[in-house]
Amino acid sequence: MNKQRAIIDKFYQKFQNSMHSLVPALDERQLLQFQKDEFGANSYQQNEVFNHWLYTGRSINKRYYCLQNNEVVGQQSAIVVDLIIDNRVLTVAYAIDLRIRPEWKMKGLGVAMIGSLINEYDVVIGMGVSDEAHKMFKRQGWFDLGVVDTLVKPLTMSGFNDQAIDVGLISKLKYISALSLSKISDFYYKYNRPKAVFKKVKAFTSDHERIINDAYDSSAIRIIKDKHYLNWRFINFPDNEHYDVFELIEYNIPVAFFCVKMAFIDGSDVLIISEIHARLSDIPKVVDRIIELAKSYKASKITYSGLDYAIQKTLKSRCFCNRPYGDRFLVYSNAPELDSILKNKNRWRITNADSDAEFCLFNN
Repeated sequence: MNKQRAIIDKFYQKFQNSMHSLVPALDERQLLQFQKDEFGANSYQQNEVFNHWLYTGRSINKRYYCLQNNEVVGQQSAIVVDLIIDNRVLTVAYAIDLRIRPEWKMKGLGVAMIGSLINEYDVVIGMGVSDEAHKMFKRQGWFDLGVVDTLVKPLTMSGFNDQAIDVGLISKLKYISALSLSKISDFYYKYNRPKAVFKKVKAFTSDHERIINDAYDSSAIRIIKDKHYLNWRFINFPDNEHYDVFELIEYNIPVAFFCVKMAFIDGSDVLIISEIHARLSDIPKVVDRIIELAKSYKASKITYSGLDYAIQKTLKSRCFCNRPYGDRFLVYSNAPELDSILKNKNRWRITNADSDAEFCLFNN
């Protein structure tokens, strides 16, 4: 690890004086042109409203860029959060939007841009990492925790429109069988589930902070999500298709909540489960409500991507199926005493919504 870190520091120091985290007006045009070239003219990285939400609405988030001869040649952004691990709080960064001009990749700029995060934060997390970045991260000594689990529940045959899996005759027969089983399961639980009262949430409060704290034991590695973070991430997300947030009410007190979002993906209307926070006994009530909601929205399927054994166990009991893909999940640690814990994938409690994985759904 020391040799790997020395390489990172070498390239970071090489480019350190040309890397910036603030975006003066002088550089705004160059940065926008770089993002247009690298991400596309209609990407969310090009959207002024989205950038205001991401960097001004939550000012601790960072955007680093490298200038060479008054031209932007690389960028690296970060979603900055607090991570709780064994009652210790660490400041961590989700590495997002790493892009380097082709002619600068072989000069070590990609390593230097990642080094800007590694040198500033206790832990750096990568989710949805590309093949190229994955190879670089592995050489740098990141922990490879595999992929974030992805589960899907089909509600119609079009819910099986999935470019990542085979669509041959045998697969189609399996789909029909899975859909039939799913419908039978829904019919059973419709008439054999406890009554539950849900209320739409317009703003997060300290009640939702309490729900999160009550939902996890001390062994869970998780992001600290206070009401300010939750409101920024889900209520204020600058999209035409807003997140829907519902809370479970018992004796006039919120005891669980979930966040979902409709999206049009691969020709199908999909309900995405972004967050579920509930006691073990309440998770089935929440999942049943999500299924009911998806049908009312005429979704063709429901998807969940995350790491949480209790939630996944309930989803599978409601005929959610594991998919043979998922976003890569890698971690870099500057806290050697915590390495063995951070490597334990079973202790992590995260979802795709914690990173930039759902930013691609932005539609404004």
